[in-house]
Amino acid sequence: MKAERKKRLIIVDERGRKKVIDGGYTGKINAVKVDLLVFLLEKGYVPVLAPIATSEEFESLNVDGDRTAAVVAGALKADRLILLTDVEGLLLKGKAVPKITVTEAEGALSSIGKGMSTKVHAALEALSQGVKEVLVTSGVRQQPISSALNHESGTVMTSE
Repeated sequence: MKAERKKRLIIVDERGRKKVIDGGYTGKINAVKVDLLVFLLEKGYVPVLAPIATSEEFESLNVDGDRTAAVVAGALKADRLILLTDVEGLLLKGKAVPKITVTEAEGALSSIGKGMSTKVHAALEALSQGVKEVLVTSGVRQQPISSALNHESGTVMTSE
């Protein structure tokens, strides 16, 4: 993966105030070597990707894991992306949301907690790149992948 180095980051300090800091060695992915991933998949391998990308200057950059999954799923034109978390899925007003569209998710972003907000942004990015649905579910439950694929748990995010 190739990435552009982030110049600045916005963080929230212990008092809840937003603060701008140097981006350090963080980046945003701008290219994925799809041909290599397709080759490995066709040969029966399951590629495991670390959220590390290379800059134009060949520096290693830390990239967000959920956003990495979203960009890779989009580049591969995947039908589905599964994002695992420690809760059953997206919660709004204390209630689990079994299904949500892009429009609904964008409207609810301000009321979504920080940890889940990152997953929702990644899901929106994947859907904008052609992924048909994003499943956000608990990775600590029994059979998290199959139950998510069967829509038995978590939240299903779709374009419509």
